[in-house]
Order: sequence, then C-alpha cells, then structure tokens
Amino acid sequence: MKKKALASGIVLMLVATAVLLSGCINSGSDDDTKGTVSFGLPPWPGVTVKTEVVKQVLEDWGYTVNTSTLDAGIVYAEMAKGNIDVLLAGWLPVTHQDYWTQYGDDLEQVHVNVDTTWLGLAVPSYVYDAGVTAVSDLNDYVSEFGGTIVGIEPGAGIMHNAERAIDLYDLDYTLKSSSTPAMMAEVDSKIKSGEWVVFTIWEPHSAFARFDIQKLDEPEQIFGGGDVVYTITRTEFADDFPELQSFFEKFEVAPDTQSEWILLYSDEGMEPSDIAAQWIAENQDLVESWKS
Repeated sequence: MKKKALASGIVLMLVATAVLLSGCINSGSDDDTKGTVSFGLPPWPGVTVKTEVVKQVLEDWGYTVNTSTLDAGIVYAEMAKGNIDVLLAGWLPVTHQDYWTQYGDDLEQVHVNVDTTWLGLAVPSYVYDAGVTAVSDLNDYVSEFGGTIVGIEPGAGIMHNAERAIDLYDLDYTLKSSSTPAMMAEVDSKIKSGEWVVFTIWEPHSAFARFDIQKLDEPEQIFGGGDVVYTITRTEFADDFPELQSFFEKFEVAPDTQSEWILLYSDEGMEPSDIAAQWIAENQDLVESWKS
C-alpha cells in the first residue's frame, strides 16, 4: 500500500503564515536610500548565502534590503501579490512548475543565475554497490530502507516531485518531511552507522562533497532533466527599480561557487554574512560587472 507523508495540517500552516505576512512585507522608496527591496528566502543553504551576497552588494550600493525566510510556495504567492520583490531560487522548468503555473502571470523570469543543476534521489555508495542504482530498484529493498524516503521542507518542489515518483513507480514508501538541515543530519547518522538511507537531494549541494553518495537513475525524469535557477521578480519590479533590473539581468553564480558557499555554511558553520563579505572582497571585479 502506498503511504503519503505530507501532513494534513500543512495547508493550514501555510495559510496562517501568509496571513501573518499580510502588510508586513513591502517594497518601496526610503528617503535615506535608493529604495527598499525585499527578498523571499526559502530555507535552503544555497539561496541563503546567495541572497546574503546580493544583500550586501545592494546595501553597499545604497539600497535597503529586507529578507523573509518562508516556504517556497508562500514566496511565490507573496511575490504575485506584490509583497515580495525578488526570489533568487526559481528552479525551472520542472521543480517549481506548479508554482509557476499558479503564479507566473504576475511574475517575471529575469535571468538564469545558476545554469547547471540536478535533482532527485540518492543513496550512499555502499547501497548503490549493493544493487540499488535506480528509483525502480527501491521496492526490492523496502525493509532495508525502513520504507522511508528522507525529504526536506514539505513545500519544496523536490518534495512534490518525490510524491509523483512514489506514484509513478508504485513505491511502497513514505516520504518523510523534515528540513534541509534535519535531512543532512539523518543522512550523516545513517552513513556513519552503515545503515541504508534514500533521500531527496540536489546539485549544487555540499552533500556531494561531504558524503560518498550516488544519484539514482530515474528514466521518467520526474525530477527534470536538469533545471536551471532563475532570478524571479514581481511583474512591476523593472519599472520600480530599473537599475536593479539591469543588475539582475547580469547576476550569475557558477555552480561550483554556490556549492562552496553551501559547504562553508552547512558543514563548516560559517555565518552567511561572513561568507558573503569574504567572497565579495575577493571578487570585486565580478561584483562591479553586475553593477555596470
């Protein structure tokens, strides 16, 4: 029997959070700065540091920057309402397809800021070597995995696609919602004890540097053949901030750079503000090219 993991209270939680946000997130001008820009920030390591880099660049440039850490679905909804200006983590065309279908008419895909990604399910190499090389193999080893796929935040696009994979491949598994740090901690614990674990993961991510893991083959490409990451803005952003529109049309990050940021933040415990400040100081020519 198929098992589903997304709790029934999630919808109520998201609605309540959105209500709390109403009137609290606003773009607009500030008499002492060039204006106030708000960023939606899903709770993922890569976009956390990436947003901090942009925040420090824009603040040095004379803007006031606000960030709001929210579930990805809420970020899209609030952007469509005009309450958030920018998202630096638009995984398209597959991972965030549902959000784009629902809210895309009120949003703009400005520019690809990371041009190479991968998403899917992975296992430790010792599990892969034992014969689990594809998603379709999982039903042969349900007891070894405890019938559980370890996931992240319930609103993440990769979680929706993991649910689709469970349906399409008729997997007798429960998708366990948690958080990105909790997922990483569980994977770390399982690997240290030599246990079997299958989990949602994406690249760029420090997991590929931290652990000896393998991607599972997924021929139906439910997770996509490789998304790119867009900078997304509310529709009127270009009219309100033409200088920043030009900035975001140039802003790009190499996948290896984002992986390094994730490693420093998630695994080495550096503060995002320190990572950003150090990186900006060492890459002034690139930063200035974004602003030119």
